[in-house]
Amino acid sequence: MATIRPRKPPERDAIEYAAQSHDKTAKLEVKFINSFKGRGVFAKAPFQKGEFVVEYRGELINSEESERRRKIYHRRCAVFMFDLYWKEKTWCIDASREDGTLGRIVNDDHKQPNCKMKKVLSEGKPHLFLFALKDISVGEEITYDYGGTDWPWRKEVAGHSTVAVTDTFEAEIAMTPEKDPQRPPFFKSQVLICV
Repeated sequence: MATIRPRKPPERDAIEYAAQSHDKTAKLEVKFINSFKGRGVFAKAPFQKGEFVVEYRGELINSEESERRRKIYHRRCAVFMFDLYWKEKTWCIDASREDGTLGRIVNDDHKQPNCKMKKVLSEGKPHLFLFALKDISVGEEITYDYGGTDWPWRKEVAGHSTVAVTDTFEAEIAMTPEKDPQRPPFFKSQVLICV
């Protein structure tokens, strides 16, 4: 008779992966989707609802450094800056550097995402993790809702919703510049408000 091991608590699983700076490469893979959407992350093994999937890993920086970088980064890099609130301040996870981590290339799905971003503290610092909102099947693309409403790939085109753009940005997509004139055009930041 096979022994069933109890499932590790999802947050503990996430923290253990974060401590090692590893992704679940046995359960996840990157695939090229198309020239508009670029790459995406796909399940090589099933995930159960609530299970830790992947970390959105990058450098934790304060809001002043975040603003400085946004002024000098190319617009294609700025979309990898994820703002979050922690200790009553705005911080940023800067994942703009291509480093082989998988969380930075998970695509947006604002209608039916299969994951949700959650802030978890580990060793006194915030980490951003994706957890499964539902059971995820082998071959399914990992997605989450980036938040906000005016991402350019969410615009309707001839009655059809367009798809997400990742870091390949093969198609140039114009975005409405922020009200802040110091921010470069084509910039949007992901923002996570956590409890």
